[in-house]
Amino acid sequence: MTMAIGSYLPSAKLISIVGSLALSAVLVFAADAYTHRAQPTASVNVGTDASSTADTGWEAALYAIQAQTASSTFDTPDPNFVNNLLTAAQSQNVTDTIGKTLLINLSNAKSQGLGNDIPTQDQIIAAAASQVNSGKNLTLYKTANLTIVSDNSASLRAYGNGVMRIFNSHPGANQNETFMVIGTSVDNSDSTELKKLIPIKAAYGALTSELLALPVPQTLAPFHLLLVNDFVRITGSYDDMQAMITDPLRGLAGFQTYQSSLSEGSRVFTNIAQALSKDGILFTKDEPGAAWSAFVSQ
Repeated sequence: MTMAIGSYLPSAKLISIVGSLALSAVLVFAADAYTHRAQPTASVNVGTDASSTADTGWEAALYAIQAQTASSTFDTPDPNFVNNLLTAAQSQNVTDTIGKTLLINLSNAKSQGLGNDIPTQDQIIAAAASQVNSGKNLTLYKTANLTIVSDNSASLRAYGNGVMRIFNSHPGANQNETFMVIGTSVDNSDSTELKKLIPIKAAYGALTSELLALPVPQTLAPFHLLLVNDFVRITGSYDDMQAMITDPLRGLAGFQTYQSSLSEGSRVFTNIAQALSKDGILFTKDEPGAAWSAFVSQ
């Protein structure tokens, strides 16, 4: 029995809503959380080398910058000091790092009489968001990595059945289970729940490997390469999503990569389905390839 391929692919509307709102919402939350923390009593001169500060030392230096906001002259802090402070704010925790750098840059802008205008704030937020590098370090495949065969009815039919057979053989690679794990973990603030993502990632990894090894008719090779790399990104996103509780920004970035890659995969499926249909490749209801008809109808 053919598994509905839709279980792997989210709706475009869901991706659009979550993708556009989630990252900015967490950035604002992170900034607000740091802003309302108790200010330290220590003070640091603007000329101090902040690179040698301890975990809490950067905060004291930050408030030294913030103190300049009240000045009517808006003296610009030493650029080297600000850069050292930004360097000191770096950590292995993406959420912590972005929360700190967001406030450092905003405080620096305010000390120069800026920071309250929308363009400046947007620029600062964009710079902070750019530090989330989910999926950027993955090794993607090239056409040379594919097994390409000649185009004919037999190879196209074998490919169409082969792709769907691969998906049917990996039911653990499922978005519904992923959403359930993420939702339960976030609702209960339970990082142990995220361990359930490990076998799901493994299922996606196995699926990706089998897609890569599948013989591909030459005309479908560009689409298939996109599909394989979409699932490389999907598999890689699970490392980030497992940090959803301890490092929310990293986890959220992974979740966004997961959804956007699934969305792109859905578009690729539609293109492949249309290409098979155009070539007159039809599948009986007993063949795994019968699932392509759902994408043709889209």
